Amino acid sequence: MTANTTKVGLAKTGRRRSNVYEALDNIRNDINPKVQEQVLLKPNFLSSTNQLASSHVDTMRGALDFLLSTPQPPKEVIIAEGGNEAFSGEAFKIFGYDALQVEYDIPIRLVDLHKETEWIETKVFLAGRETDTVQMPKTVLDCPCTISVAIAKTPDAGVVTLAMKNMIMGTIHKADRIKMHGYHRHADRELPLEAQTININLLRSSRFLKPDIAIVDGTVGLQGNGPGGTNSVPLGIAVASGDVFAADAVTSKTMGFEPMEIGLFNYANELGYGTADLNKIEIIGPTIESVAIPFKPHETTELQFQWQDTDSEALLAAD
Repeated sequence: MTANTTKVGLAKTGRRRSNVYEALDNIRNDINPKVQEQVLLKPNFLSSTNQLASSHVDTMRGALDFLLSTPQPPKEVIIAEGGNEAFSGEAFKIFGYDALQVEYDIPIRLVDLHKETEWIETKVFLAGRETDTVQMPKTVLDCPCTISVAIAKTPDAGVVTLAMKNMIMGTIHKADRIKMHGYHRHADRELPLEAQTININLLRSSRFLKPDIAIVDGTVGLQGNGPGGTNSVPLGIAVASGDVFAADAVTSKTMGFEPMEIGLFNYANELGYGTADLNKIEIIGPTIESVAIPFKPHETTELQFQWQDTDSEALLAAD
């Protein structure tokens, strides 16, 4: 491996908190310079009641432990998510995030992005290739250091849900999320056109919402017809990188998928948004082969893999 090779930290310690810390610590020299006075952690709250489908508070502890060990630790941490919950702050309360504000000697703000008051629009394409817009929260766009903290999952669109998808789909305005799939109603979604559309829209949105640091908590993943449910996989790992696409590529390989066969990662690699080619990634920690556990794919995965679009070059380059 050359000095310019993208580095990814991989850890399997047996515990979630130490997994996350060690994955980051393995690539400390890459991560330290990215830490700023204000840092935003973006968990995944697919559900406010199903812990398997939502980021565990110990994942945050591992990230916070590392941030406070850096040469210039942040002066404020924001934990921000636009989750699925019955009332504002429900997931924070149920999953024990309030305790973090007492445990750590640093200001920690818990932010419900559904309460955001300033939004910035960006263009997306619908399934018929007409254009529409989605709204991105200024709180996230303005933060000097953002960290996506994802869970390893197999969803109904995109083959895998990892750090890049987590950052986008959980921060844009909730009413706009269906547009990322190319539709205005969930009832209208249709594969493989949906797969062709969502991969293009995710890559376009990553120009604005790509996190500075990616963490994937694979301590317990979710397989099959996700991204929710209870079909869990004891993968036992955590992955971290300053290149979100590299972190996602390594994680997808540990799940049994070839990253360059996944639309979002293929586009990102080919257009220089990040590195998804495993031949150009140096893994610091155990080998992929020593930790990999093939996930049961979503039942529609064969159609999800049909993401190639003959007009993708023009759509990805459009203003």
